[in-house]
Amino acid sequence: MNFINPLLPIKQAYETTEDSFKIANRAVKTTEPKARQRLLQRTHVEIRTITEAEQIIEASKHEVDTLFVIALWAMFERFLRDYLQYKGEALRQHITPADLGDGMYLYFHKEVEFWRPEDILDFLKVSLLKPQPHLASEAKQVYNYRNWLAHGKSPQKNVSSVSPTNAYATLENIVNILVANP
Repeated sequence: MNFINPLLPIKQAYETTEDSFKIANRAVKTTEPKARQRLLQRTHVEIRTITEAEQIIEASKHEVDTLFVIALWAMFERFLRDYLQYKGEALRQHITPADLGDGMYLYFHKEVEFWRPEDILDFLKVSLLKPQPHLASEAKQVYNYRNWLAHGKSPQKNVSSVSPTNAYATLENIVNILVANP
């Protein structure tokens, strides 16, 4: 199977969104009234003051950043599970009788869907990530932040935030190692 980096489209969408926020900020700060009105017409910041509009844009940027971390993790986790299921095909090829290998593979394929991401990262840390074990720890930090975000940002839990850029860098490094080991 030919695996490719599934995170790249999300990174490109993030970069485009970042550019859009920059454009929105520039439009809000436009001092010429007709140009400002034309740039902001039919937007929810059209009738706001510059300060209010900048605050709305900044708050929106923060929320969008969190959504991109969630999206990056979701694509990464799906990639991990697909990669492991592909690797599990060896059970079919190297176990005799073939019916036993097939049965073991079908069970393995189904069970990989229920493995905890922390456990997957732990066994990758001592195998494919052995030259860079810190990647497993950094990926767990992304996962913990993703969980905190996806489960309502509980104020009782102290979680380190992770920027989309850092999440992408960490997860991309792991994906690249896996892709290099087909």
